[in-house]
Amino acid sequence: MKVKGQHYQSIWLEQENQVVMVIDQQQLPFRFEIKQLTTFTDAAAAIADMVVRGAPLIGATAACGLLLAAVKDPSDEHLLSAADELLAARPTAVNLRWAVEQILPRILSVAPS
Repeated sequence: MKVKGQHYQSIWLEQENQVVMVIDQQQLPFRFEIKQLTTFTDAAAAIADMVVRGAPLIGATAACGLLLAAVKDPSDEHLLSAADELLAARPTAVNLRWAVEQILPRILSVAPS
């Protein structure tokens, strides 16, 4: 989407700060606000509170939530707990479950460094 001549995606990663940025869809179409997600808990809240909407974006937010969890603590216990919290944010969301089931095993298979 373009806002004031600048192109935005619905979700993006700011790698230098290791944060996820999302357009707050609760505010559209009357205001344009960007929310910063710094933890997997923030990602779960964005899903539950409908800051992010639409099946693909919900799945992408869940995947980014797992990334944020791994950055904070790459232990299996922490990642499994994060996955459970993300899934609980919207239990019937198919793309949410699909994203977690695709990403979690790949993260767990990498030894923490």
